[in-house]
Amino acid sequence: MRAKFMAYINGTMEALDFYCKAFNARTQNCFKNSDSDDFYAHAEIVIGEQAILGISERSCYNLDFTSGTAMQFWLLFDDEKRLTAAYDVLKDSAEVRCPPSPGGWCELMVDLTDKYGVRWLLSYEK
Repeated sequence: MRAKFMAYINGTMEALDFYCKAFNARTQNCFKNSDSDDFYAHAEIVIGEQAILGISERSCYNLDFTSGTAMQFWLLFDDEKRLTAAYDVLKDSAEVRCPPSPGGWCELMVDLTDKYGVRWLLSYEK
């Protein structure tokens, strides 16, 4: 079994570049509703060989999405430098709850909600 998660955000074209920079990632399955759209109806962020997150423009749906703290995307890093590099990008205009610091179960952790309203937990374990 594998898991993929979706985030419904505004500014998907900018966000895709932002996340690829943060995680040294690539994209796959990027679709617009039409050629004239300046957003993605669906795009996926791939780290290594695993698609970890799909994003979709909120305006494509007639739903009331609420950003909040009920869900968090947790990425476990095997390299402290990669975690720090991701944090250095994600912290831009973010609400940082916990900057890089030792966690009770890990060597280093970060807790933040990025400028797109996505909450991240990043951790490094030796």
